Amino acid sequence: MSKPRQSLSRLFLNQLPAEEVIHRKHLQALSDQHRGKPFFLDDDGLRMMYLTPACMQSAMKLDEPQRLLCAYSRIMMGFLLFNPAPKHIILIGLGGGSLVKYCYRHLPDCRITAIEINADVIAMREQFFVPPDDERLTVIHADAAEWLPRQTEQADVIFLDAYDTEGLVPALNNAAFYAHCYRNLHARGILIANVWGKPSTLSPMLEMLYTQFSHQLRWLKSYDSYNLIVFASKQQTGQDQLIASAEKLNGVHESLGLTKIPLHWHQITPSATNSEDVIDAIKQSLRGILVTDPNVPQSYAEWKLSVQA
Repeated sequence: MSKPRQSLSRLFLNQLPAEEVIHRKHLQALSDQHRGKPFFLDDDGLRMMYLTPACMQSAMKLDEPQRLLCAYSRIMMGFLLFNPAPKHIILIGLGGGSLVKYCYRHLPDCRITAIEINADVIAMREQFFVPPDDERLTVIHADAAEWLPRQTEQADVIFLDAYDTEGLVPALNNAAFYAHCYRNLHARGILIANVWGKPSTLSPMLEMLYTQFSHQLRWLKSYDSYNLIVFASKQQTGQDQLIASAEKLNGVHESLGLTKIPLHWHQITPSATNSEDVIDAIKQSLRGILVTDPNVPQSYAEWKLSVQA
């Protein structure tokens, strides 16, 4: 019998404070009411989507639905440093549509294709103000592991932001799927993956991406969570070019804080010449950044304060 994967919340949150216990009981009651299906909670101007009581999938402000509330989603928009004017984005994992809404509003010349396996998540798109399908936006109910290999059209950007109730989806985080991502990107294309886990889990994943994307791999931890954002680009891009791009884009996408991103990259040094060196370098990096962080909220109450600040 295979060992069950750890859920996202169990990776870093151990002892729950009293108010968190009360909050979880409320969430459990809502989950029971919805018979275990995804549900949403409105609280103090916020709307959150939950896959389970222990797994918040998405969050938004009701009066600013296009705002990227969580830092990890703002960092994922760092693909603009590589390509400020994409024509086609594929997003794997719709959730509450935070990235879809931002791209739809701020990139008017871009077409967006969102793939979501969970029909119950898609059914909540109106509650999260995801625009209806049109010539620029298409939401497809499908398993991306089956859908992507059948595609022949290449995209400029692929967002990989897919979770189930147990965490990262193995079918979407392996060498074969990364090869399909690579094939379905233009020559200047970039894959941005939002991942979460322990260094021992993430190291093999990063090594596979490092190999598939010919060493053009960068990563950094989110400012307010333990999400690791990974950028895998097909084209070689220098640090000076990224910094110059950030300064140019800062006024256009001021809320993203793009000028911060190039200062915090983690990469494999050129001295890593074989697989063992690469794995060791990745593990060393992850051990240094996926450590206890006082800036990361440890409860729902702390998280709510941080996003309302």
